[in-house]
Formats: sequence, C-alpha cells, structure tokens
Amino acid sequence: MESENPREYEFDESQNELIQGLASTMKFVGYFLIAVGILVAISGIFTIAQGGFSGLVQGIVQAIIGFWTIQAAKSFQLIVDTEGRDIENLMGALGELRKLYRLQYWILMIALVFVVIGLIVGLVAGIFGS
Repeated sequence: MESENPREYEFDESQNELIQGLASTMKFVGYFLIAVGILVAISGIFTIAQGGFSGLVQGIVQAIIGFWTIQAAKSFQLIVDTEGRDIENLMGALGELRKLYRLQYWILMIALVFVVIGLIVGLVAGIFGS
C-alpha cells in the first residue's frame, strides 16, 4: 500500500521551466508596476494642490496591482521550489491571480459606469444646451 497521496501531482522539468519563466516575468512586471505606481503617486501628490487627485489614485492602484502580481509570482515559484505540493501551490497561485483580476475587473466596471454617465451628461447638455 502506498503512503503517498494518490491525488498529488508533480510537474515535470519542462513544466517547471515554463512555470519558472512565468514567475520570473511576473516578478519583473510586478516590481516595474510598483516603481511606476510610486512615481505616478508622487507626481499626483504635487497636483492635489491644483485640484488633481487622479494621479495619486492611479499610482496607488498601480502599486497594488504590482504587489499582487508579485504575490502571484511567488506562489507560482513555490510550485518549482517545492515537491509534493504542486497542486496546492498551483491553487494558491490561481487564488492570487483571481484577486488581481477581480480588482482590475471592478476598476474597469467603475470606469465604464463613469464613461456612460459622462456620455449621458454630454448628450443631455448637448440637447438642452442648444
């Protein structure tokens, strides 16, 4: 009788190389997004006095996306670095990606709502402003 859990799956070397490449690329992108987000937030701070607030918000959101990208990359890296827990680590990595994309989904939904509101206001102003 085997003592190993029959549900455990171990990725082979070529699969680990693919996952390693993904994790490395995601880390680079994550750190880049954090750096750019910090720069955008700093420039946004200087525009607050002039009535600008969007730069600060954009920078913070971009840094958060970068941070969560790095977290997902670390979870993918665990698949390569450990043995006997590949599926568990894969599910953790997918959970991190879900957080990342859920945030982006809601940002896009909010942006779409504002675009629709802007279009409606523009149409109403155009109709009644003439």
